[in-house]
Amino acid sequence: MSRLYMEESKSKKVKKVRVWGKGQLTIPAEIRNALGIDENSYLEIFRAGNAIIATPEKIMVKELADSVRREMNKNDINLEHL
Repeated sequence: MSRLYMEESKSKKVKKVRVWGKGQLTIPAEIRNALGIDENSYLEIFRAGNAIIATPEKIMVKELADSVRREMNKNDINLEHL
């Protein structure tokens, strides 16, 4: 069984999740609720360097890039740190 650990950031609390068999993980409820992800939702997942990005299905790439850029700026995170 593998594990995915995310360290707590000084500027924002980052959740720690565990990866179970077959790569399954639990998205924290507050994140699911904020993004409208429910039991039957589909996510699009891709790799960006050493990061895994999961988005609710149907989000446009430009919207995603803008959203990621805003969150990174807000939390003072650069690509090297990510």
